[in-house]
Amino acid sequence: MWAHPPKGKAMHTRFIAALLTASLVWMPPSSAAAQQITERQTAFNSLADSQWVRLHVPHVAGRYEGRLLQRGPDHLVLSAEPEPLRIPATTIDTLWTRGNAGVTGAIVGGLVLGALGVALGAAWAEDVRNTEPDVDKGAAMQIGGGVGLAGGALLGGLIGLAIPKWHRRYP
Repeated sequence: MWAHPPKGKAMHTRFIAALLTASLVWMPPSSAAAQQITERQTAFNSLADSQWVRLHVPHVAGRYEGRLLQRGPDHLVLSAEPEPLRIPATTIDTLWTRGNAGVTGAIVGGLVLGALGVALGAAWAEDVRNTEPDVDKGAAMQIGGGVGLAGGALLGGLIGLAIPKWHRRYP
């Protein structure tokens, strides 16, 4: 009644399962730590000289903030008073860089003015239908939404360029 796989196929499947299990057992447990070091190093390498940086170090209350004076594989040096501050890389758990809110402004502006454009397109189509009955309300809404989306994204992006914003770089 029950169909049994050929003996060779069952042996092959067991062999593959044993190989997979052995490979999982022999994987180094420090791969997560190595990945974290790689992410941190990548974030540090992306920093530019004189760039504004904000750091969080777990054993210190608050955050360090200043211009980046120097970076090495194992430390960062920030401008501070009365003298520059040298921070070991292994103690940094969060890293931000100062930028602007251009992308956020473009998204918000596009959504707000896009929705307004859809509403205005629908209202315009209703007003014009009395004189021209073959006006397509859906097309008017799409055009109004598209124009509002594009214009809002452009305007919001330009406004966002003037607004400072911290961007999280690590983790």
